[in-house]
Amino acid sequence: MRKIRTYLGMAVMGALLIACGGSQDDPKSANAPIQKARVESSAVAAAAGTSVDLAAGASTAAAAGCNAVIWAPGINYPLGTVVLYQPNGQYYKVVQVAGNGSDGTTPTISTWYWQPFSCVVPSAKKIVAGYYPNWTPSPLRIRDINPRYNLIYLFAATPVGGAPGTTGAVTWSAPGNGRGAASNLNADIQYARSTQGRKIILSVGGAGNGMSFPNRAKSQTFVNSIAAIYRQLGGIDGMDWNTFEGSQAPDTSEMIWISLELKRLFPGFIISAPPAPWNNVDKEFCRAMVAAGALDYAAPQYYDGPGLNQPAYVVDNVRQWVNLLGANRVVVGFGINNVTNYMTREQAITTWKQVKANHPDIRGGFDWQINTDEAQGWPFANGVGPLINP
Repeated sequence: MRKIRTYLGMAVMGALLIACGGSQDDPKSANAPIQKARVESSAVAAAAGTSVDLAAGASTAAAAGCNAVIWAPGINYPLGTVVLYQPNGQYYKVVQVAGNGSDGTTPTISTWYWQPFSCVVPSAKKIVAGYYPNWTPSPLRIRDINPRYNLIYLFAATPVGGAPGTTGAVTWSAPGNGRGAASNLNADIQYARSTQGRKIILSVGGAGNGMSFPNRAKSQTFVNSIAAIYRQLGGIDGMDWNTFEGSQAPDTSEMIWISLELKRLFPGFIISAPPAPWNNVDKEFCRAMVAAGALDYAAPQYYDGPGLNQPAYVVDNVRQWVNLLGANRVVVGFGINNVTNYMTREQAITTWKQVKANHPDIRGGFDWQINTDEAQGWPFANGVGPLINP
């Protein structure tokens, strides 16, 4: 993880933040283009006065919990269909039909056909993440990592030629193979994604590995390099910006372009960043990235620096980040270890409980170094994890 080497200005940690900005909408899912196409197909069918074969997938489910579809005007829905009526955000069920199903009626007007329906939509799981460093000689295989972790950061891809990167390309190597982690890496990544439902994110940078993007050519080379690693691993779910460090100011405009380009190439691709909690440059970077739709969440690191691990500081600082980005754009970074400037298990539990009480919509939490969590008996995964996702 990015080491906090220069720790100046601690007395002004509580300084006022830049005014809030950015969309609070959830990131687009990989199914967004499909949904758009299906809704458009429904509209075409409506114009032709035909019925829609719901079994074929017309109008994708807006709420998988009750198999609801998005209502569209003019569609003849079969008996028992549940729809989401977007103008008022309510659900309705077809309870009576004529010769043509619901006869293209509107749920709020044609009450003979439609009745209000209670649709309980399961809440999305919060993030329980951990960093999986590639310098460990004998780590767990990815598929064997504690199941409480639903997101794993591969740490870390580093710039070719050293910081700040000579061409824009990055390289990533597998960890040690003491327990088969390297030889089974690709298979385990895809098993984790497809069978275990985990997200795998490539973290780029780290201590001493800041990167600059002074021009579009270097940015394009970086994108090409990430795409190559994506193919090398058989697919990943996102990228973590860990490339701005100490005096290395982020090239925000180019990093926005890079992030949006990766999202274009890989629909549903997650972009995250682990900023220094107190750093105003990091705050403005994350604010601008969120405003541009280029950052899904920021995960401030509350460890590895004097006072960062103190529960009172974390609770107060998280409030500042929530005010800046919104609770659903903030993940809390924990370090649990028996060393200076890290939390104990009990401190981490107390901190999370207070943060969640203050911000019920907080996006989740991560732990620095899964291998350390394993060695200590999983204090984060089995202690904090169940509190994040009960």
